[in-house]
Amino acid sequence: MKIFGKLFANRKANSINRPEQMEAKQKEETPEEIIQRLEVDLSPSPVKYQGLSKEVLLVLIKNLQALDRLEKEIYQRSLELKNPKEPNQMQPGEAELWKEYASRYVELSSPMCLKPVDQGSRSFGEPSKYDYLSYPDTKLVFLMKSLKRAVVEVHYEYGAESKEQFVLKKDGDNWKIEGKK
Repeated sequence: MKIFGKLFANRKANSINRPEQMEAKQKEETPEEIIQRLEVDLSPSPVKYQGLSKEVLLVLIKNLQALDRLEKEIYQRSLELKNPKEPNQMQPGEAELWKEYASRYVELSSPMCLKPVDQGSRSFGEPSKYDYLSYPDTKLVFLMKSLKRAVVEVHYEYGAESKEQFVLKKDGDNWKIEGKK
């Protein structure tokens, strides 16, 4: 049990004690500021498509920020419901909070995704799922080989090197997320 405690305690301590994250939590950055701060690698894309990177990245980051804000809000409200004497027990209002989270998640996700968003399992916690946008070493790799499809890989380190990949497609005049790996 001590090993798990040390592993997870360090993870939480790292997320809370990073000065860069403390500043980001105090003042939320705009998508433009995030793009300027992070390393963006355009080299996998032909030069003729590199100019579209900002448009695609702005859409993606704006949407991820909205989901991140929701998760942080719900997590904070869930902490307020917790009874310190029974931290692992379901508290009054928690079931409603989970329903609200699922509903608002679908409400936010549906307009930004091409495919219908399901009510599948969701979770919230500290750090939030897209908290890596505030990490200084996060790297974005932009890959575009046609005018209607772009791939954005997000490389970040949180204890171990991690990567998420978003596939975006042009739907009329708007970019929408087709999938995530």
